[in-house]
Amino acid sequence: MARRETVARRYADAAFEIGKADGNLDAWERDLATLRDTLADEELRRLVEHPAVPFAEKEQVLRKVVTGVVPEALSLALLMIRRGRPAAIHAMVDRFGELVRRERGISLAEIRTALPLDDEQRSAIAERLKSLTGDKIEMNEVVDESLIGGLSVRIGDRLYDASVRSRLERLRARLTAV
Repeated sequence: MARRETVARRYADAAFEIGKADGNLDAWERDLATLRDTLADEELRRLVEHPAVPFAEKEQVLRKVVTGVVPEALSLALLMIRRGRPAAIHAMVDRFGELVRRERGISLAEIRTALPLDDEQRSAIAERLKSLTGDKIEMNEVVDESLIGGLSVRIGDRLYDASVRSRLERLRARLTAV
C-alpha cells in the first residue's frame, strides 16, 4: 500500500507541474476525476488490472469509453496502466486534488456531525475554520450518529473534536483513573 501511495504521489506531482506550466490545472483536475470515476466501474477496473489482457486491448477500450478529456490526462492513465499501476490511479487523482487545493490556498475539511448541518451552521463552521487555518475551506460533510452530538473536524493531520461522544469518553477516563 505504501508503494502504491509513493507511485501515485510521483505521477500526481508530475501531472501537477505539467498542468501548472500549461495553465490548465482546472482541465486536468476535471479530467483526472472523470478518469477515476470511469475506472471505478467494476468491469472496466477488472479489465485494466488483469495481467493477461494485452495493453493494446486495454488502451482501445479506455479510448472508446473515455471521451472529452485532455489527451495528456488520458495518456497519463494509459502510462500507469502500461506500467502495471492501474490501482494507483485513484490515489494519484486524490493527490493531484490536494496539490491543486494547496496551490489555491484551500484546505479540505472533513466535518463529522451527528445530524445534517443547515446552511447557517455550515457557513459558521467554514468561517471559524477559515480563521483557524487562514485558508479557504472546502467541506466534506459526513453524518455519523455515533457522535451523539457536536462535531468532529479533520483538516489534514489535525483533528478538532467537539463531539459529545469524545467528551463522554474523556469523562469516563477521568472517573476510572481515580
